[in-house]
Amino acid sequence: MDSNMYSTESPVGLAALESAVEALAAQDLTLLTDAQAAARVLALRGLLDRLEGQWLRELAGVDGRGAAGAEHGVRAASTAGWLRGRLRAGGATATGWVRMARALFRGPLSGTARALAAGELSATHAAVLAQGAQGLPAQTAVDAEPVLLEAARRLDPPRLRRVVAHLREVADPDGAVAQAQAQAQAQRQHERRGIWLSPTLAGMVAIDGLLEPEAGETLLVALEPLARPASAEDQRSGAQRRADALAELARRTLEGGRLPQTGGVRPQLTVTVELASLLGHHASPGGEGDWVGPLPAETCRRLACDAALTRVLVTRHRGHHSSGHRRTRDGGAGDGAAGGLVARLQTAVTLLPPALGGAPTQPLEVGRTTRVVSAAQRAALAVRDGGCSFPGCDRPPAWCEAHHLRHWLHGGPTDLANLALLCRTHHRAVHEDGWRLHRHSSGCLTATPPRRKHPTAA
Repeated sequence: MDSNMYSTESPVGLAALESAVEALAAQDLTLLTDAQAAARVLALRGLLDRLEGQWLRELAGVDGRGAAGAEHGVRAASTAGWLRGRLRAGGATATGWVRMARALFRGPLSGTARALAAGELSATHAAVLAQGAQGLPAQTAVDAEPVLLEAARRLDPPRLRRVVAHLREVADPDGAVAQAQAQAQAQRQHERRGIWLSPTLAGMVAIDGLLEPEAGETLLVALEPLARPASAEDQRSGAQRRADALAELARRTLEGGRLPQTGGVRPQLTVTVELASLLGHHASPGGEGDWVGPLPAETCRRLACDAALTRVLVTRHRGHHSSGHRRTRDGGAGDGAAGGLVARLQTAVTLLPPALGGAPTQPLEVGRTTRVVSAAQRAALAVRDGGCSFPGCDRPPAWCEAHHLRHWLHGGPTDLANLALLCRTHHRAVHEDGWRLHRHSSGCLTATPPRRKHPTAA
């Protein structure tokens, strides 16, 4: 199969369209007046919708003829699979295209198809109507289509989707189809739910997700009073206000102390930061959280204004590259502009958490030791271990519990040398499954699997 997404040769009947697109791309848009530029944007959107309608029409034809893959002389197993492979589309996207093409050009929504092809309807509106007609008897969909089309000409897609949901109940008065469809839809929504958070290269956190209707409604109600403009001078956009409201909602929930404990302590925002950064020393690195980072030094100083501070004294095991003055290529000390920058960067690297390549740390003082691991000791373990200590595990400190390498009941002390952070999976592996941990003089841990019992011969 050709690895190119699109053919390099114009298929039959599309040469003129390709030439028109190339001519359009070659136009100098700076020669347009503001009015002309704005009018073209609107006109192009309409042409794109009409072209989308034509594409769906031809897709329906290929699907109906079973011609998917015929451009390479093969027959694809499914039209959606063919689109996924040739256009590198997502599975849900490709399946949605095929379903929409079938509903509009091989199903009962012929009026919607004509309106899309004529530019009277956007592709997004048509998709809403196609999804709304799914599962309805063909004659019911035909009878309901004029009313749905009228609504589509007046409403934006989100409002249209809500109207279609209400009209489905009216179109199916007995409720059998609507109930079955609603149950299936609810199950699909339940399976698709999820929240995805990932740090970005810019140091922010990207949020993406889907919530079921009830959960979404609950979240919106909770955010609404916190997302209102602070005053008439509030210049934040709606999206910015909602982002601030979500952070405020999480902060208030943490402060309320009603969340379940994790790792033996209540959830709380924990930031590890160098003293130099808190004191505002120049070129000091920022702080590091359990999940994302780094946090700017000024942000750490702001958080420290109203936070419990735990002092953790550490010694750093520096390598030969990070101690003393390095020599430049010409033999001179690195005290010039470039050399000074290199020295500052090398110093900053040693202050980073070990997980990010900083020098290994060994906490020296964290406060009074007790039988139960104290909050101060827990903070020290987070600094030293950076998460689960089990070899090969990368779970963060928030998912971990403090473990006595030598059990307290067997005389093991509650001090840092005898403690390690373990995630719940590996904590259970040690206690219930017989794994053994050993700390070496270098500070690293090794894990020994349980001894297998050999069956005795009969």
